[in-house]
Amino acid sequence: MSKMIELIAMLQANPDSIPSNATSLKAICEEIVLHLTHTPASREVQEIKLMKSEIGKICQFFRDLEHRTPEHYGDIVSTCLKKLYKHIITEDEVSNYGSAILVLIDKARIKPGVQWILQEAENSNAIKKIFKTLAGWLETIDYAPDLTTWVVEILNGLRDQQKNDIFLELSLDIIHSYFKKLSIPLFQPKLGPVILCILKSIRHTPAVFHLIVPKAPKALHDLNKSPHSYDLLLCFVDTLSALMLHFPVYDNRYKELEECLQQYPRSDNFCQALDVPQYKQYSFQNIAVVPTNAKVGLVNLGNTCYMNSVLQALVMTKQFSREILLSRIDEPLFYQIQKLLALLLHSDRPELTPRALLVAARPPDFVPGYQQDSSEFLGYLLEKLHEQERKMYIDKKPWNTHEGAQQLMAGKASGTTNSSSGEESNPPTAIPQASETTFPPTLIQKTFDGKLFVTYQCGVCGSKSTNLDAFRSFELSFPESTNMSNYTVQKLLDFYCSSEKLIGDNQYYCDNCKQLCDGERSIRIIKSPKNLILTLKHFQYDQQRHTRAKLMNKVLHDEIISLRVVPELEPASVVRYSLYAAVVHAGTSMDSGHYYTYAQDKPDCWYKFNDNFVTKVSVDELHTLASPNTPYILFYQLIPTAGGGINSNSLDLDDDMEPSVSLGTTGTDCQLPELEDLPLHLREIVHGDNQSYNEEIRSESRKKIQQRALGINKFVLPRNHDSDKDDPPPSSCGGSSVDYSNRFIY
Repeated sequence: MSKMIELIAMLQANPDSIPSNATSLKAICEEIVLHLTHTPASREVQEIKLMKSEIGKICQFFRDLEHRTPEHYGDIVSTCLKKLYKHIITEDEVSNYGSAILVLIDKARIKPGVQWILQEAENSNAIKKIFKTLAGWLETIDYAPDLTTWVVEILNGLRDQQKNDIFLELSLDIIHSYFKKLSIPLFQPKLGPVILCILKSIRHTPAVFHLIVPKAPKALHDLNKSPHSYDLLLCFVDTLSALMLHFPVYDNRYKELEECLQQYPRSDNFCQALDVPQYKQYSFQNIAVVPTNAKVGLVNLGNTCYMNSVLQALVMTKQFSREILLSRIDEPLFYQIQKLLALLLHSDRPELTPRALLVAARPPDFVPGYQQDSSEFLGYLLEKLHEQERKMYIDKKPWNTHEGAQQLMAGKASGTTNSSSGEESNPPTAIPQASETTFPPTLIQKTFDGKLFVTYQCGVCGSKSTNLDAFRSFELSFPESTNMSNYTVQKLLDFYCSSEKLIGDNQYYCDNCKQLCDGERSIRIIKSPKNLILTLKHFQYDQQRHTRAKLMNKVLHDEIISLRVVPELEPASVVRYSLYAAVVHAGTSMDSGHYYTYAQDKPDCWYKFNDNFVTKVSVDELHTLASPNTPYILFYQLIPTAGGGINSNSLDLDDDMEPSVSLGTTGTDCQLPELEDLPLHLREIVHGDNQSYNEEIRSESRKKIQQRALGINKFVLPRNHDSDKDDPPPSSCGGSSVDYSNRFIY
């Protein structure tokens, strides 16, 4: 770096030696960029002072070039910006000395410069790298006076281009550290405008606001102590006051902040602090609305992302959706889920408020407003639907005895055979059940259920005990003793299906020996489900903290998996499944974080369902998730054979043989019912809601025209209501206790 400074000093001392041709000038400037971005930044006070002086000379050199060669200056600026951009997106770390390059662009040209960056970025990762680098410079010693403007303009550009998920993710990345540094007067004018931009723009979710609520009183106190930050203090007072009204809560979360705000003056029109562009949800053309959502989203009703993510995955389970929508089951939960599915598939609204379904489907032990386990909710929902359909059959079927009805309601799908000898017992046979011999299986059983034998063998006497069980999902654990750093879903599935030694604390109680004994557990799948649900057990109980800690194991989410099936009295076969949906958990603990879903509508057509935001994505985004984002529930659909059947070819396979089943056509080709195919009551619900929505839009459009005529700029578009006219309570997925330092999507 010192040699570069000496060269610049020599050129400035001898102006005639400065090349006049653009090529040479650009080469010199590229070298300057290279040295600035690769020179490690010092933390020593004297070194910082010296470097500020040296970088000042470099900046002066650039200004001299502007006056000496104005005809080439535009090319020089463009070359330097492109070189800086390339270094940032291709290298792990770029020195904050590189921020000096930004002084080449005057404040009026920053917005076009940001537009060029956003257009040049090939993917979202490039945008994130640029933003994180500039935002990181801003909270250190930077060398660009207008760096705050650059960071704010990138956020504005993301907002204007509807890159909503990226905007939110990047905001969550920096808001904690930025707010903490507001206590330092040096950073207040630099970071304050960025924080205000974020708080004013993200009004669809309280995630960011709720993260800073506990820290806000101290930040206001620190701003008040600084005489140069009084105007910034007033902006924060108005903005925080407006946000508390915008995101009402029903607990004492805002108590300390409210008491703090009373100490400072607030504008009479403080609500207008939020009258800035936010995520655009509509564009008006002849009083018609074009939603930006790729599909209909679901509003978060206060930590209900666990429900929203599961429901969107079930919608994409086409057999489930079709069975539900065309069923004639008159039960409360069936009606609510029918209504919601019909609207999700055929509504004109960009989002729905699933409050009625939440009331009908929430498990009794789920406390409203708290984060819950999406896998537990899925299991409860499917079982309740199964029970309600079975209840309908029982109510319609005359029974001779009360005992028979009780047996059917219990729905036991397991039988047991025992052998006390050391020899291998005969394969058990399924015990006929009333539910199987009296009427067809429920739609949940048809869609998700499979059957397996679980065999326990005593290591002492050799006796075996075998149960026939129905299963609706597999919970895949990670092997405890392994050197593997990367896992695949297929390997975890194979591990689940392999024999397990029951030793130590996990000994097996042998009825024959009348004591705990070493043993072995094995399973044999005899009937494969049409849709296979796999839950990856990323969580383990932390004995010290009494929380369920999250394992950050890297898993390759196979799009195709295979399952060995050994039916009774038939040859072994292998069936294959294709991935069509994944519920993702973002966070470091089971007790906090956020759920969202990736799902496939048709082959190679994937969407991301993030509460009320739905965007079209590539499946590569699912495969390249960064920690702490981990797929939690995977949904696979049975691949038909080449002949069109749903069962695989029968094969006599050794354990190590590769299955040769043809992939055929995936089950995603199943068609969902069109609107005209739905039952009359569902068609009426959809038509009625769409008419109401269109009238709401016309009404709001007329109000907008009237407000413009009166010079009023405030205009709030109607939310979807789904028969509920009040705004939902806010969500607080994520909680302030979790540090999402990598990637957190709300």
